[in-house]
Amino acid sequence: MKITSPTHSYEVGDQVAEASGYNLYLCKQEGTGRQCLLQVAVDVTGNGALDRAAFLLKELKRRADELEAEYEKVKKDPKSTLNYDLGFPELVDSFVSEEQGGRRINILAFRNVEDVSRMVPIGNIVEKDRQRVDLRTSAWVMGKSLKLLAFAHGMGISIKRVDTTNILIEPDQHYVVFFDLSEAETYSDGMVPGEQRGADIAQAAQAVIAILGGDYESMSIPDDDDGKYKRYTDHLLGLAGGSQHDAHSAHTRFYELVDELWEHGFYPFTTYNL
Repeated sequence: MKITSPTHSYEVGDQVAEASGYNLYLCKQEGTGRQCLLQVAVDVTGNGALDRAAFLLKELKRRADELEAEYEKVKKDPKSTLNYDLGFPELVDSFVSEEQGGRRINILAFRNVEDVSRMVPIGNIVEKDRQRVDLRTSAWVMGKSLKLLAFAHGMGISIKRVDTTNILIEPDQHYVVFFDLSEAETYSDGMVPGEQRGADIAQAAQAVIAILGGDYESMSIPDDDDGKYKRYTDHLLGLAGGSQHDAHSAHTRFYELVDELWEHGFYPFTTYNL
């Protein structure tokens, strides 16, 4: 099947996900051959949520570019970049399709990721692959999630869904992406209430506990006889319990702990069988 927007045509492939307000399909942009995801509202009542998500993706990219330009003027390492834009999907196209009954369609891709199937919800690690990550792998997922929350909250945006289905990772390149913004909330004064900021942080920490093979409700996380276990998991459980309401501060404190526990440097994605 082919879907046509005012500017491009897309060859639609298999359905890969189903949510309450939309369905998600693989697709390929004709002319460029670029792999994308086609997000289409289930019916016209879902158009508003996808329209809002498209608007937020544009705003996040605009602000990410502004911060990158500001950083360019002061950074000491010419190779250093902030890369906030890597934490959210790229909005390739957004349009209302009359051939699809007036439903809104968003075409999404991932920056620097040619094969969209490389981006997977972290819940798949446990639920589909029957594996769990080790402590140090969980650290970059948690750290980058806090970085993205600090960025979004600073723009007056609460993600609202920061769970194992909506945090996507690319394991080899250590990308962490908040995928679905259709439930995100914006605040007219630019300030996300402290309670909601804390809820976003806690939800992300609970998701990370889940991919460690743990369970927040029972406060249990597998111990691999790592000497870093107690300090790290105590901190993670605190985040999951709502101990922090400022993502920027939480991000700083988290990496202070991580830098104390482990040597700085790239650490490969590491899992164990459940």
